[in-house]
Parts: sequence; structure tokens; C-alpha cells
Amino acid sequence: MTTEAIENKEGIGSPAVSPGRRREESERRRQSILAAARRCFGRDGYAGATVARIAEEAGVSNGLLYQFFRNKDHLLETVLRDVVRDWVRAMVPREDEERSPARALEGMLRRSVEFCRTHPLLPALLSRDPDLQLQRITLASADRVEPHRELVASILRQGIAAGDFRADLDVPSVADVICQLQSDYSRRAWADDPRFPATPALIDAAVRFMLDAVRVR
Repeated sequence: MTTEAIENKEGIGSPAVSPGRRREESERRRQSILAAARRCFGRDGYAGATVARIAEEAGVSNGLLYQFFRNKDHLLETVLRDVVRDWVRAMVPREDEERSPARALEGMLRRSVEFCRTHPLLPALLSRDPDLQLQRITLASADRVEPHRELVASILRQGIAAGDFRADLDVPSVADVICQLQSDYSRRAWADDPRFPATPALIDAAVRFMLDAVRVR
């Protein structure tokens, strides 16, 4: 069945509907499929979620789903990219932190951990076949690594210029260490492994360690 035939069957390709309206409806369907995929992956894990169940929850046919996504792997890749994008957005300093580099660094770490602790998709995926899913999450976030480091580096340079942070900081190296600290405790938060906890006391200690390392003494 052609794409046009499938869309007509789904009610989004009628000749009476303008091209712009069809594009809007097509994007709405795509987002509905992605929302259903997030729910299914979060509830059932990767192995338990099926294309048929995702399509059913999205209210579309299997055929229409395949017009947007090649297979279940493609769906997961897209969902993970969206999750990583939202994770990065959560770490961006808030308006009330822009004038305080120390608060900006602290806010980034705390919000990163909280995002991973409260996002249902991450622990659901990692609880089943964790090595495979962690590899996929790492790949999905690979293109965000350098912008993350540069954001932290810019906050460090701002703190140095303001006289809040030590002038002798090796900014690229310190930015890398801080990013790794954020990443490690965030992973602990979604993995919820008792051997490697991310308790509030540990996060408080990580924040103190980070700020003590960069502040002017």
C-alpha cells in the first residue's frame, strides 16, 4: 500500500485538506506515535514493547507507523534522542543562576541527577539488557558531549572573570572533570544500583567537592 493510500485510509490525505493541514496532521500522528513508544518502552522495556502495541496506543495502523519509523530500533533511537535533548535542556542554567556561576554549576548537577532519577523510561530500559541499552543511550548522547563541556567551560570562565573562581584553573580539564561528575551521578540515579547510590547526601557532597575545587580560597 502506498503512503498516499495509507494516509487516505487514516483520514489525513483527503483532497479537501490543504497540504499545510496534511503536514500538521502528519506531524501530530508522528508525535502521537513517539508518545506511545515512550509509554510502552517505559512500562514494558525494549523487549516487551511491540510495534503492534505502540501503534495501538497511538491510535494508528501498523502500516502508518512504518511510514514514519523503519522498525522498533528506529523508534527507540528517536525516543532516546528526544530524552537526551530534554536531559540537556534540564541542565541549562536558569535565569536566576546566570549571575552566579557557582549556582549555575550546582543547578546543572542537581537537575541532571533529578531528571535521571524521575524519568521512567531510563530505569525501565536499563533494568532489561542494561549493557545494550546503555550503549544505545551513550550513542544517542555522543553529539551532546562537546556542547556540554563547552557550556561548563563558559560558566567557569565567567566565574574566573567575576573573581569567584580561581584564576589558575585549567578550564578545559576542569570542565571535563565536572561533566564526568555530572554524568556519573546521573547514571547512578537512573540505574538505582545500591552498590553505587546517588543519595541526597552524596549529591550534596559532590556539589561541595565541585565548588570547593573551583572557588577562590
